[in-house]
Amino acid sequence: MTDQTPSRPAYELPDSGALGAAALESLKAVEKANDRLGRVMAVVTAAAMRDILTDFDHSAPFDAARVQLVEGEDGSLFPTGRYWTAAGEERMFADADGLGAIHDMSEWTRYLSDENRDVWLPLCDELPDLDRRPTFALDLVKAAALPID
Repeated sequence: MTDQTPSRPAYELPDSGALGAAALESLKAVEKANDRLGRVMAVVTAAAMRDILTDFDHSAPFDAARVQLVEGEDGSLFPTGRYWTAAGEERMFADADGLGAIHDMSEWTRYLSDENRDVWLPLCDELPDLDRRPTFALDLVKAAALPID
């Protein structure tokens, strides 16, 4: 079998300048979307804490100031059920409803991940590792104040 020089390219590509511009535009859009997702999910986490502690009565008082989140193997954050009041008192979701609440809350906190770490990390205090996993205390007051637009 002999090698033959192809008579034309195997496929056509856009101009390199146009391709580079499209790639850069796409990457910027993804970064913007990830930043917004991080902000929105931090606010949703604060709302979830309110809902858990007030049984969805949005006008009821509650005193959660920080919530513990642990980083999973995929870089996403998950609640442990531990939280702190404004006075610094440590509490846990104790009953079966609390365990369900943790599961429900993790549906949202899992979107707090490596892709938007620069959004949520400044809202956190680092805590000692939990089972060798990075652990954080998310400041709920700061999270609730983030713009979602």
